[in-house]
Amino acid sequence: MLRLTESQRPFLRGILLFSVLFIFVSGITGSWVVSTRLLYDFYFFIYGNLGKMVLISLIIFGLLIRSKLKELENLPKLKSNIAYIVLSFLFIPVFFLLGNNLLQYKSFTANILLSLLTHGVLILIPALLILGIFGVSFLAAFSKRFWKELSICLGISIAYEIAIFQVWKLWPVFSGGVLHAVRFLLSPTSNVKFIEPRILVINNFAVSIEQACSGLDSLFIFSTLYLLIAILDFKEFNKAKLIGMFIPSAIGLYMVNIFRVYILIIIGAYVSADLSLKLFHTYLGMVLFIIFFALFWKFSYKWMTRSTKLKVKT
Repeated sequence: MLRLTESQRPFLRGILLFSVLFIFVSGITGSWVVSTRLLYDFYFFIYGNLGKMVLISLIIFGLLIRSKLKELENLPKLKSNIAYIVLSFLFIPVFFLLGNNLLQYKSFTANILLSLLTHGVLILIPALLILGIFGVSFLAAFSKRFWKELSICLGISIAYEIAIFQVWKLWPVFSGGVLHAVRFLLSPTSNVKFIEPRILVINNFAVSIEQACSGLDSLFIFSTLYLLIAILDFKEFNKAKLIGMFIPSAIGLYMVNIFRVYILIIIGAYVSADLSLKLFHTYLGMVLFIIFFALFWKFSYKWMTRSTKLKVKT
């Protein structure tokens, strides 16, 4: 769907590099935050959805500028600065130091200055990655040229943040489906103990199939992007194929989430409980979503638009 020239490819490589580093850094900091009181007592839970919004915004932005890719060639050359990237990673231990000091207090308001400083350092880490990968001059020109598309991404992200709280009300239903599917997959090879309402115990490793395991986030994001692509390329699609492929693709994504939970439980039961718990609280699910999303559109887009293009030729 996106065709880049040689001069445009550095931009795509920059986005991919940022995505990889962002997921890596988030995995390091996020897995520690969720194991401490920082998550709720100091309001660090807000970054869980913000991280997803950043990654999804990149996809949305790419869709919005497809017809304007040539304009990337008129921007200043993308110049990475390794110093900013190194500085970003150096701030990770600073965040851990500040976070541990913050845990000596009872709440966010007990030491507002330290709380704000710790939040600021966490935000600074990905901000420095962006500066290091794309460069200041490129970012300034880029923001000026594509401010409308960036504003749309921001608007969609805010709408997503508001809507997801309503969608999350359905999580018990979807988590229940994951629970029974994973229990079925584990049963032939393992002794699985089920404890009401949603706990599975295997080889002394217990896991509660809660909201994070439901797959609702991925399904909602996929539905949003599916609708956006349908609107942007509405004239290109065979309408019957477009509508007919949605349910099978959503089921496929749900099965990917079931497989994710299954693998993580296997890791926790037979490899390392600590590793499994850390992976549960990283962007592993989002990585799998991006892979599924990319493969789905790569192999289905031409088929879903084939009949309309043939009609145009005739």
